[in-house]
Amino acid sequence: MSVKGWTVIFKGPRFQAEMLQAILEANDIRAEVFGDTAYGVGINFTEARLLVPDEQAGHARRLIKEAEEAGAEAGDEGAEEAWPEDV
Repeated sequence: MSVKGWTVIFKGPRFQAEMLQAILEANDIRAEVFGDTAYGVGINFTEARLLVPDEQAGHARRLIKEAEEAGAEAGDEGAEEAWPEDV
């Protein structure tokens, strides 16, 4: 899928594309999610694409990378606390 003036910055599960869209829009980046909207038992099994205007693509990619790194760090810190050894 290609749209003139827009860059695809993510392909994957729709729920993840929508979460990334929310992060970008909170940072004043226009973002659109395209893809199937078929859901099954509360889980989306379809691939979606997240697009941003060409001129905002670099900034959007940096924000997504920062969000992924912050999530990974938070997961690493909480992993030991979430599963105590004596349980």
